[in-house]
Amino acid sequence: MIKKVFILICIMSAGIASLSAQTEERRGPKKELRKEFHESLSDTQKEQLEQHKTLHKEQKATFEATYTEEQLAITNDKSLSKKEKKKALKETLSEEQKALRSKHKETMKAEKDKFVASLNENQLKMHEELKRHRGKGKRHKRRKSED
Repeated sequence: MIKKVFILICIMSAGIASLSAQTEERRGPKKELRKEFHESLSDTQKEQLEQHKTLHKEQKATFEATYTEEQLAITNDKSLSKKEKKKALKETLSEEQKALRSKHKETMKAEKDKFVASLNENQLKMHEELKRHRGKGKRHKRRKSED
């Protein structure tokens, strides 16, 4: 009996180790590319990225400060998934909130475009590769069925 339990534990350990290695293999190239990309950036470009992050946080805080009681209840509802919360919030936005969101989106796009314009050819290739890998493994787009 003890021998069977020991064998079962060994098999399970090997399976877990194998899964762990596969996960690391998938993440490895992307993580390495991200590191290489960040190291290739100049101090000015790194500063731009930090400003972009800071601006995003500020805009998010500004937008959330406009939430109504109903919208706050939606964001605090633990039973809703992130996607459901986003959909429910979208339905409750006022015209002012929609305008603010649109303005924030335009500002962020302009900042991103300014950053991308500062990249050299090699950095641009790495940036595009990172963009292509973003979200892979998290979700799959539905394919249209051919009728």
